[in-house]
Amino acid sequence: MALLGWLVAPIPTSAEVLSESPDTLILKDGRTVRGLIIKNSSDAVLLQTKMDEKSYPKSEIVRIRDEPDNEMMFTESNRVGDLPPWRVIANDLRTHDSIKSLEEIPATMISEGEFRNVPYRSFRVNRDIELNIYGDPEDPAGVELGIYGSRSANEKLRRSLRSYLAGFLATRKEVAALYALDFRGAIRQVGDLILEITPKSAPDAYGAWWISLYNKKLLDEVRLTDAEYAKLTRPMSEITDKKGRLLANGWTHQQMMMSEKIQDIGNSAMLLLRGFYRDKNGDFRLLTAPAATP
Repeated sequence: MALLGWLVAPIPTSAEVLSESPDTLILKDGRTVRGLIIKNSSDAVLLQTKMDEKSYPKSEIVRIRDEPDNEMMFTESNRVGDLPPWRVIANDLRTHDSIKSLEEIPATMISEGEFRNVPYRSFRVNRDIELNIYGDPEDPAGVELGIYGSRSANEKLRRSLRSYLAGFLATRKEVAALYALDFRGAIRQVGDLILEITPKSAPDAYGAWWISLYNKKLLDEVRLTDAEYAKLTRPMSEITDKKGRLLANGWTHQQMMMSEKIQDIGNSAMLLLRGFYRDKNGDFRLLTAPAATP
């Protein structure tokens, strides 16, 4: 897959979460699957559930029920100090025009700082932006965005990422603390929520500039032993070069299996298996195999 474009515009986010599944697909094999329809094209339906996103060919579907159902769907606002489920993060990224691709990549070893030995899912956004979701994807202990390469010092891009994370905060005090952080490096705490900017020169930055939201207590609860952590991660040198660029767009079978293995935190939630990209017409295409290209 060719990673396209730059993230340059402020990113609007939603503070709402789908608590239930509003849409239903009835399949020819007798199964009924529930979720949120992300895209309904002429040949397939892309359905998002709590555990994953899957494309169902129209040839396998008997009936689609996507009418509003007040008994099945309702929303709730983020509570103070909470971070949103991965589905909210994925949907907010998906709907912004500046996002050209979102691809899950193998998690690399983090041996320094607050995120040391904490299991996480990692995504490459566009070309040089990384999104990491720590702990339980349905109830994250931390979320961070990093910028690799020459764009890491770009003030406009940094402000865009800060604006994106601000949309996940529940109070003015939390937002004010986030915007008070110095882009050169700073840390603040509001209740149990820690807001931090890590410069690329820091030992735990691994060559990128980071903006992070996390709950230290929750991180400590899901932190793994060295042996457990090694089973879920790979050395950074195997995934990216010294400038943070992906070494290969395709995944080996071993990497795919490793990505699906993160169940030690009491939740077997699957995120985007590979991700998506936006084609030349602006339509989303799923990445389901290493050979997929725009």
